[in-house]
Amino acid sequence: MRVLKFGGSSLADFACLEQVAALAKAQLKDEMLLVLSAPGGMTDSLVALASAAEQGQDFNPLWDALVTRCNALKAAVEERQGTVQNWPDFNELKNKLDGVALIKCCPDKIRAFIISFGERVSVSLMQSLLADHNAHYLQATDCIVSTGGHIDAEADLVASKARFQAVLKESPATVYIMPGFTASNNKGELTTLGRNGSDYSAAIAAACLEAQVCQIWTDVDGVYSADPRYIKKATKVDFLSYKEAMELSYFGAKVLHPKTILPCAKAGVPCEIKNTHNPDAQGSLISNDTVSDEPVKALSSLQNLAMLTVSGPGMKGKVGMASKVFNALAHDNVSIVLITQSSCEFSISFCVHESDLNLALNALQVAFDLESKAGLIEPVNVQRNLAIVTLVGDNMRAHKGLAAKFFASLAQAQVNIVAIAQDSTESAISAVIDGELCNDAVKICHENFFTHVPSIDVFLLGCGLVGQELINQLERQQAWLEKRNIKLNLYGVANSRQLHLDGEGIAFDDWQQKLTQSEQAFDLKLVEQFVKQNHLVNPVLVDCTSSDALASQYVDFLNAGFHVVAANKKATTSSYTYYQDLIAATHKNNRKFLYETNVGAGLPVIDNLQSLFGAGDELLEFSGILSGSLSYMFGALEDGLSLSEATIKAKESGFTEPDPRDDLSGTDVARKLLIIAREAGMKLELSDIEVESVLPQGFAQGDNVDEFMAKLPSLDADFNDRIQSAASEGKVLRYVGTIKNGHCKVGIEAVDSSHALSVIRDGENALAILSQYYQPSPFVIRGYGAGSAVTAAGVFADILKTLSR
Repeated sequence: MRVLKFGGSSLADFACLEQVAALAKAQLKDEMLLVLSAPGGMTDSLVALASAAEQGQDFNPLWDALVTRCNALKAAVEERQGTVQNWPDFNELKNKLDGVALIKCCPDKIRAFIISFGERVSVSLMQSLLADHNAHYLQATDCIVSTGGHIDAEADLVASKARFQAVLKESPATVYIMPGFTASNNKGELTTLGRNGSDYSAAIAAACLEAQVCQIWTDVDGVYSADPRYIKKATKVDFLSYKEAMELSYFGAKVLHPKTILPCAKAGVPCEIKNTHNPDAQGSLISNDTVSDEPVKALSSLQNLAMLTVSGPGMKGKVGMASKVFNALAHDNVSIVLITQSSCEFSISFCVHESDLNLALNALQVAFDLESKAGLIEPVNVQRNLAIVTLVGDNMRAHKGLAAKFFASLAQAQVNIVAIAQDSTESAISAVIDGELCNDAVKICHENFFTHVPSIDVFLLGCGLVGQELINQLERQQAWLEKRNIKLNLYGVANSRQLHLDGEGIAFDDWQQKLTQSEQAFDLKLVEQFVKQNHLVNPVLVDCTSSDALASQYVDFLNAGFHVVAANKKATTSSYTYYQDLIAATHKNNRKFLYETNVGAGLPVIDNLQSLFGAGDELLEFSGILSGSLSYMFGALEDGLSLSEATIKAKESGFTEPDPRDDLSGTDVARKLLIIAREAGMKLELSDIEVESVLPQGFAQGDNVDEFMAKLPSLDADFNDRIQSAASEGKVLRYVGTIKNGHCKVGIEAVDSSHALSVIRDGENALAILSQYYQPSPFVIRGYGAGSAVTAAGVFADILKTLSR
């Protein structure tokens, strides 16, 4: 005997019904039992009908829609096969609905009949489509014996097995068709087995008949590593044990009904999940014979939960308090999803479905009325809108560190854990979290445990030379990123006036056009809302501007859950108090603030400094050429160009800022030196840096760039004298930043050929770090430190550092 169950999505219309009939015929070798759900969506329609009638509403439009749909299905089958036999009595259904409307009450006995009507429609239609094989209509009420109420009943497997054997003995056939979802109690009254209970019906039948296999045909290829509706990279799990399947279904896996697996497990009947619309796919097999080395099989989530905590001095050390809590809930049929208890026995916490919350609160209030009045029990604490994320795998206990990796993944998703539970066999570990962050948590956990393709979600602020070059590099490196299993998407681009966001990711070839068409400006709240709506878990704001306004928002960016990558030096050289706030915000929010390009563009300056000082090293002295622009200009001066000629050449070559005074003032170098000093632990402000400008104080102040450039030759003669004076001593001029004895200075120095900085020119940077570890010879970093390509490459490297490896 083979048991095949087909769900509502497999029976939604006439074409689906025909496909199911064809699948059944293709497998017709031995005896077969088909268990059918109602046509897709019909049970919802019947529930709505019962509810409308009970509330005294006009349910005729709902009724007409139901009858029209059923008659259309019947007509299509009759056109192909002839008269449909055993068509359910719609007059009886209408009479019961009219009765409910009259008394404005729907008893469970009547409700069970109404909401299970769709299954009888499916069986009648399928019996006609399989008329050539003399399919026998098997009444579930004659076969499955239930206990409990009329709604959400439980099967009595022993009694049901005897019934099945008796009924099949009386009516031998090759093909049987039975409505799912229904059973009968010991009074012979129709009961239902809970929503989606047709899976349960099939499992009961398979266990009672000791079937060769129980196939659950649905609209997906099998059980997935996560819900494929939300996790696009979810993969099919080929084999699961009964325990793994039960844990997954219990904690929210939609493809299986929570009660389905137990009957099959007790009888040792393999259960196979198959796709009606892709029958050749392998599917997922659930049995005792599954052998796998994989520590984690799948990840599930259950939402719309509430946690109740019963606490108070009366809980500690008193026998029977936990029993009293759970007995009170059981008396009112409240299902408990998860339980956790404090080690001091002061409190018990448990999760229930939010739909049962009021019922649970009332039950506890009645049960602990006396204890509450005596002050032994505190008011029940309630946390709403929670979810449970669960890792499932029989081999988890054989692999160390999985729990740590699970909790680290939740932290990576910025999720706080409300409670933790793990079964004694260590085949499942669950965390209760904020329901709004459930999808984010599942996405990160799935990346870390299954796909191993971490994501980086970039929002670029600033589309100048560096910003444009960065976008070009992101595009060129997509193949490189793919080889390293990294998914990097550009989701937002902004300039000083406009912001463009795209939930599918911004195309690299038309971002400029889309940005110019945008009518909205950058706003943190807007981007934050976009991140939440699209469930982005590793958002990175990249600042390639020189904006003070943006730099002043970095703490807000970090608090909003963004990593911050900054080519902008304004934040790291702001007040020391703000600098401390930035560092504190990174730790508080488990986010990264990365600013490698603030000092040496693409040179690894900050990384090396943090590694040195993190290992306990101490700075003794520092000297360096920290400006690629001034390095280029002073090299040109050495070659015989005047100050104005060197400035023009550097500006035309793209080495200077649009206004060369920004470079010649020395302020940019002072900012870089301040960053180095702060990395070394010096609590300094920008005003503490002694700055010698290349230009005389107040020179061309208030003039525009063209006016400044026109006046610049007036300085050539005096500056040439300084060059010649240095040359007469065998020295050359360099613009140098130094730290010595706690004093920081930037300015022009004359250095001889023995000095390490004498050969630094043409846009190169060089840093000489004399420390406790590196003495008497300093640790030297040297390379090109100017240009949009080098700077963009440094920003790109910082973006990659946001990945949690």
